[in-house]
Amino acid sequence: MKIAAKTAVMAATISMTMAASAQAAVIVSFTSTDPGVLAGQQMVWDFDGVQHGDYGVSFTPGSGLRSVAAGTTSTAAPPPGASGLYAAVRGGGTMTLSTPDIMGLSLFMGSPDSYNWIRFNYADGGSETLNGVQLAGGAFGGNQSIGRRMTYTFDKAVASVVFGSSGDSFEFDNIAIVSVVPEPATWAMMITGFGLAGAALRRSRGGRLPAAA
Repeated sequence: MKIAAKTAVMAATISMTMAASAQAAVIVSFTSTDPGVLAGQQMVWDFDGVQHGDYGVSFTPGSGLRSVAAGTTSTAAPPPGASGLYAAVRGGGTMTLSTPDIMGLSLFMGSPDSYNWIRFNYADGGSETLNGVQLAGGAFGGNQSIGRRMTYTFDKAVASVVFGSSGDSFEFDNIAIVSVVPEPATWAMMITGFGLAGAALRRSRGGRLPAAA
């Protein structure tokens, strides 16, 4: 395939990808332990000192950080295998993670309750909420003695994530980001760049007409 043709295919692929993202979906997957940051991921909040500047965390009153060393209390239990501090969202409370546009995140949690939930707010409006059963993705089977690293990936950019619960409590730790999507202006620059590359290629060939038969 000639370079000019490749340029056209790449630009068309980007346009189709952008159009296809209108219908969003959250894909849930998990690992059987918490191996830490997986390939292609970056830790942004571990509640023990890692706090990436592009990502903000805010709790409503009553929810906040708990110490694993304190063990299980009347309102929270650390995710099995966690260490240091972890997040605990109390009944009626939330924790909001503000982000640049992202295409996925992962976190470590203990077996969630049915009244826990996560809401993904899309960058271009709208949202999707997973309840305790959905956000578990079949990872736990109700076993409260194990922890899993859950990964959520999207086919549409997410700009913030809200963790909530209608009862005590929703506990999790070690939030990592899977990837960051280019801003719309960056997409435009890329497509423009492909067009300029094609134009430059045509000029380099001298703009000669094919020889007459």
